[in-house]
Amino acid sequence: MTTSQDMETPGRVMATDQPYPRPSAQTTAPTDSEIAAPWGGNEHPLLDIPFTAVVDGRTYRGEVLSLVEAHVSGLADPSLSNRERLVRLGFQFQGFSVALDLAARIELVSERSLRLIFTEPAGEHLPQLRYLLNEHLSGDLTSLGSVIRATSLAGPANGKNAAARRGFAAGLRSFLGSLMALALTLGLLGTAALLVEQRLLVADLASPGRVAHSGETLRATADGQINYFASDAGEGEVAFAIASTRGETLSVAMPCDCTARALGVAEGSTVLAGEPVMRLSEAGAAVIVEARVTAEEFFDLRRAGAVDIVLADGTTHAALLSETPPRALEGDDFTGMTVHLTPVDPIPDALVGQAVALRAHTDAGALFAPAADVLNDLEARGEPVLNALRDLGARGEIAFDGLRDRATRAWAAIIETLQSTPSPE
Repeated sequence: MTTSQDMETPGRVMATDQPYPRPSAQTTAPTDSEIAAPWGGNEHPLLDIPFTAVVDGRTYRGEVLSLVEAHVSGLADPSLSNRERLVRLGFQFQGFSVALDLAARIELVSERSLRLIFTEPAGEHLPQLRYLLNEHLSGDLTSLGSVIRATSLAGPANGKNAAARRGFAAGLRSFLGSLMALALTLGLLGTAALLVEQRLLVADLASPGRVAHSGETLRATADGQINYFASDAGEGEVAFAIASTRGETLSVAMPCDCTARALGVAEGSTVLAGEPVMRLSEAGAAVIVEARVTAEEFFDLRRAGAVDIVLADGTTHAALLSETPPRALEGDDFTGMTVHLTPVDPIPDALVGQAVALRAHTDAGALFAPAADVLNDLEARGEPVLNALRDLGARGEIAFDGLRDRATRAWAAIIETLQSTPSPE
């Protein structure tokens, strides 16, 4: 008898209440059409929502489900017929699952089909089960194989493109956001590259340099006080005199007819032995940078591809280490040398005498120089071994050729002997 509550469900057509077939004595597995036979109907619709049922540790695949019963398929245990068991219904979503435990009476429909009748349909599981079935019935939950998905995640409704419905403003916001993210990423990459360069390829010299004209430097010959100073002295005349701490007066003559500039000293100044006193330069001499560096800084300058001269106003000039041999300096607490740096672009004469900062830039290829030296050393050490192996191979080939020739001659002799021996009558 068909009731007014019978209704169609997605993928299933409700049929009239008919007795379920009892298990037969056949041993073959039922076909898919037997498993998908019409389910009995009542006031609660049966929905084909994806689920699983676990009975006594065995998992069955869910076929249809309602608030009061469930139909599952799988290898059925005949001993479960008309027994009450605790059943766990599982619903698999994307990233999580929902499990409901309830008591059910089991009816054996066929060898591969069970009917689970809930003994307490209004139990604690009812609100959750009703929610899942109602959402599936309304279309808010859809099935994708054995996984349940929300309709908003499954795809746009009515086949419309969701991106087209967002409008121009939303698309513009998305484009600007992507552009900003790209700009920030490029900024971070640039900052990281700059930090790596500053850490590995750039070395700031501790001592400042001084802008000066190229030429010779007259230095103090002893510790003492300058009691005579004449920057306009002619060639051969006394340029300055020092009253030493030993009571002697030491005079230094002007070696050339050139321009002399005082280097921070005047008559009455006290100086130490080796301290610069006067700078001599010819007319039209080039402007260079003179710096006192340690031995380690000197080798950094030698390895550097370029040296940056940073002026007081922040202007930077590239310079190269001069070929002039450095002058060694010795003192109680300092051992170093004076070097000359030649600017690539000329520096104005007005800046002569100013202190500048120096920064050495090491060529990136110099970082791989140690590895290249190791490879070259391995190649040099391995060359004799390779030559020895080649020589051994050549000797082995000669020996093999000799053995082959001997074997060939011996075999020919045996054949000749056999052919010359008369056969017995």
